[in-house]
Amino acid sequence: MELKKSWINAMDNRKSRRTYTEEDVNEKDVKILKELIDNINKGTKLNIQYIKDGKDGISGFKASYGMISKAKSFIALVGDKNIKNYKEKLGYYGESIVLEATSLNLGTCWIGGTYKKEECKKYIKFNENEELVCIIAIGNTDRDLSIKEKLVKTLNKNEKSFNDILISHNKEIPSWVEVGINYVSKAPSALNKKPVGYKLKDNKVEATIIKENHGYEKIDLGISMLHFELGAYSEGYIGKWKYKNGEYIFY
Repeated sequence: MELKKSWINAMDNRKSRRTYTEEDVNEKDVKILKELIDNINKGTKLNIQYIKDGKDGISGFKASYGMISKAKSFIALVGDKNIKNYKEKLGYYGESIVLEATSLNLGTCWIGGTYKKEECKKYIKFNENEELVCIIAIGNTDRDLSIKEKLVKTLNKNEKSFNDILISHNKEIPSWVEVGINYVSKAPSALNKKPVGYKLKDNKVEATIIKENHGYEKIDLGISMLHFELGAYSEGYIGKWKYKNGEYIFY
């Protein structure tokens, strides 16, 4: 999957949305999202799916925090439990779909806690050993946040400082690392707990889980890794994440 410059702007503009309009997602936008999903699945052997009309499984329930209203469509993050690091991959690639949707002016919300999981499963095609890890609500929204959304945003504000995220580093911090960490601070996480830390040593960056987060910390790690990579990319630094000896290293 190639990174897109439009995703960098999307990281700045994206807000978690819980109130949707009843208008269907434009078919042209659906096609763009499905093409991205198909490319991801081919390259990773994940089974991410766009569910056009699954409103009985998603709308009107209590998600982790805040009600989801009028949503019809969702992204099902499905992976084979035998795929190495499949949860981190679902987080990384799921966030790329979120940022693509944001660039199309669509609203999204990561949902991993309390939702009608069994109801959502009715809309999904599973292969052997696959599981539904979490979903992403997607659809059209009003331009301004609803009163409910503003309240949820205020109640769940959990900002971390630069040094809370970059927990160890060299004396000199390259600009691509600095911007990458700043974009990690914008990454969504389950219950907004942000359980991920980064270390810089010898011009290599390690991403690591520093605390548990209701079983979704690996998803959170994958999301943040994409944000870091996009931050570095915006500074002209083209690197890749490598998984080696149980660690994620970017160089």
